[in-house]
Amino acid sequence: MNKEHINKVKVLLTEWNPLGKQSVKITDLNNYDTEATDILRHVKKTNTVEQINKIINTVMSQAFGIHLEPFKSKIIAEQIHSILNEK
Repeated sequence: MNKEHINKVKVLLTEWNPLGKQSVKITDLNNYDTEATDILRHVKKTNTVEQINKIINTVMSQAFGIHLEPFKSKIIAEQIHSILNEK
């Protein structure tokens, strides 16, 4: 995990905005910085998209008490997988 990966995942999460309208109520959201860091802390380069998807769902559930639709978070998991496997 490096700063570049964290920034790319922050952008993905911010654009996706899984909290939706609730995001304006979170004063320390900081473009999902903490969540991006937490996701990447648990993800290994060898993880599958399905494993990354589970990690995303766990982090978001623990952080915000929300449950995500797996097909939506899978798109983000695929993008994170690509980011980690870039050359």
